[in-house]
Amino acid sequence: MNACEPAAIQAEALCAGYRGRPVISDLTLTVAAGEILGVAGPNGAGKTTLLRCLAGLCAPLSGSIRLFGKQLADLTGQARARCLAVVPQETETPMAFTVEEIVMIGRTASLPRWRGPAAGDRAAVERAMAYTDVVEMKDRPVTELSGGEKQRVIVAMALAQEPRILFMDEATSHLDIHHRLEIMQLVERINIEQGVTVMMVSHDLNLTAEFCRRVLLLKDGKLLGDGPPRDVFTEPLLRQAYPCNIHVQPTVSGSVAVVPAPRFSERAPVRGARIHVVCGGGSGGEILRRLTLGGYAVTCGALNEGDSDARVAGALGIGAALEKPFLPVGAAALEQARKLAKDAAALVVAAVPFGTGNVANLILADESLSAGKPVLILDGAESRDYTPAREAEARMRVLRSNGAEFCRDPADLFERLSPALARAPGGGAGKSP
Repeated sequence: MNACEPAAIQAEALCAGYRGRPVISDLTLTVAAGEILGVAGPNGAGKTTLLRCLAGLCAPLSGSIRLFGKQLADLTGQARARCLAVVPQETETPMAFTVEEIVMIGRTASLPRWRGPAAGDRAAVERAMAYTDVVEMKDRPVTELSGGEKQRVIVAMALAQEPRILFMDEATSHLDIHHRLEIMQLVERINIEQGVTVMMVSHDLNLTAEFCRRVLLLKDGKLLGDGPPRDVFTEPLLRQAYPCNIHVQPTVSGSVAVVPAPRFSERAPVRGARIHVVCGGGSGGEILRRLTLGGYAVTCGALNEGDSDARVAGALGIGAALEKPFLPVGAAALEQARKLAKDAAALVVAAVPFGTGNVANLILADESLSAGKPVLILDGAESRDYTPAREAEARMRVLRSNGAEFCRDPADLFERLSPALARAPGGGAGKSP
């Protein structure tokens, strides 16, 4: 990028979402002209919302966006179409247009009013179809094509626009491995030869690492990482973004390969081992679900009826000690939870917000440790103490000193659980369900 040339994309303090609810919060981003940038992150991280907002398809709730120094809000639809093209995840084509007609739509913004395509327009369409390997199907109705063939046609339509910026939202997700590689090699080629700025969203971390020189890693609408793939696709950052164990290995091309680690359930030392979970306020949903899917027998509580974790437990058939709504955990509910924890091989404490109404649940963790059972506590529980005398924090310190294991995140918890059960007296079986 020339030092005097404006950035292709500049977003300042961007907040975007739907119906007034933000999906992206206070995001500032600069993309130099000619960059090829990948956007990664879990479902719901805000990747598509970011692309839609930068493309002018949805208005930001606050903040500003510039394309090549011009305010996006000041550009007409035709001016935007001349500047950028978007390849979405899916495109509906209800009418039986031919492939060539669909690709020609990409030239619409460049055509003079009331005039048909000129020789240059037809040449751009032919070139785009050749690049995407759809020439032989140019006379076929799009409605007769497979999902992967349709996607190549949409990529061709975007290329026919001859844009300065190309946005790709999971553009290769429907393609076979051969055409996926071809499309990415094509994108890389137009990026290098024509200086087209490319911003692509993809769940394929390896494809992103191979073709993008810079990567954004999003979670919950905020940036976790921004830089070369080797600096962003690291095991610690990826574990923050994705609730699973991930291995990262260097490749011969100088990039990195991201490989999911084996499922924790496959290493469970005792099939059906019983785990009791102290949770509440939505802190335990993921843990309850993954333990159940992993083949463990799961119980939880004490919880208030109607709590979101109690609803998850009910849906999954998990036994729970329940207190009436809006009441503090009473003696009867706590005793019920004590019986469940006593029958368990291990106890897990989620990142629960503790107040005077539920802090008594930590007694169960102390009793489990005293019985020689593993107690694993998610980081964050210590900092969510809303009791007047910081009782939860004090109990956590005692639990730590007595041997409770503190885990960084759910992935770390599941990595530690099997070894902890294997070390427990009797191999961690607990009472059979």
